[in-house]
Amino acid sequence: VVIIGFSENGQAKSKRLFEYPSIDEPPQEVDVERINWYLFDGPDVAPAKRNEAFIPGVPTLSQGSKPWDGGHLLISANDYADVAADPHAAKYLRQFLGASEMLKGVDRWCLWLVDANPADVKASPVLRARLKAVADNRLSSPTESTRELAKTPGLFSQIRQPGERYVAVPKVSSENRDYIPAAYFEPEVIAGDALLTIPGCPLWLFGLLQSQAFTAWVGAFSGRLKSDYQILPGLVYFSFPFPVLSDTDRRQLEESTQGVIDARAAHPDASLATLYDPLAMPANLRKAHRELDRVVDGLFGLKSPTEGDRLRALLARYAELSTADELAFKEAKPKRKARKPR
Repeated sequence: VVIIGFSENGQAKSKRLFEYPSIDEPPQEVDVERINWYLFDGPDVAPAKRNEAFIPGVPTLSQGSKPWDGGHLLISANDYADVAADPHAAKYLRQFLGASEMLKGVDRWCLWLVDANPADVKASPVLRARLKAVADNRLSSPTESTRELAKTPGLFSQIRQPGERYVAVPKVSSENRDYIPAAYFEPEVIAGDALLTIPGCPLWLFGLLQSQAFTAWVGAFSGRLKSDYQILPGLVYFSFPFPVLSDTDRRQLEESTQGVIDARAAHPDASLATLYDPLAMPANLRKAHRELDRVVDGLFGLKSPTEGDRLRALLARYAELSTADELAFKEAKPKRKARKPR
């Protein structure tokens, strides 16, 4: 960022911003009414951390399950055959996804022993050896709460596995991608704590998350891990200014979202990391995303916008929603009765 100059109280007559249509294109100078503290033309509004979305019908997003197992509940491709050969242990093998497994298509499994039959554990040399290793690892921790988990070595330390079909989003995604890849998975696929999950995610919501509007919002307001986007649920998901959809809006959004899913399916051997590499992204997928962006941008009153245009519209919508939310809170708050004079 290069800041050319300041003026007190925004009194400068000329305010100039330089926007880049893409990272490879030259900047375009734009005269603007104001430059806010995020260094773009928009209202002086700072999205605040929230625990739920502004509008009803938006499901929760939370971190996946955390093993804290010393690696003994997770099964690599090299160890899979040995574990699968044990008939008792094989019952509890599940596909496991971290961010790398999801994005790069890496094969990994875990032992998911929630509601496991104790007789299987007792009869399985593989399970007994691995659970003892988990217990020993947890007992070596300086943290009392972790040592306590040694009493249940067959369970992940934190269990948040959805019980229905869900969407997974990587907690950290490269800033070089035009979109933050997300995907649907069945509940039998175990999501690790490097992923964020949305149980029962409707198709329209999946489409909004796969739009450049959402990517712009995350890019502006998320945390960062090095230079990559770090998606914080309270700051960039629940605070996102979701539009209220009419039946027609929802139908168009779902149709264009399905177009993105179908375009991905045409390349079954390509990982998400490959599909969303800016240089390798297939033409049909790029076209499907352009159509999805056209629909999503239209929901915010935009046509062929720049990233700056999107952020201005999103912040204006956020300001509208947060103001209405604050007023509703004040109206719902019970008024204190005045005390009678003694």
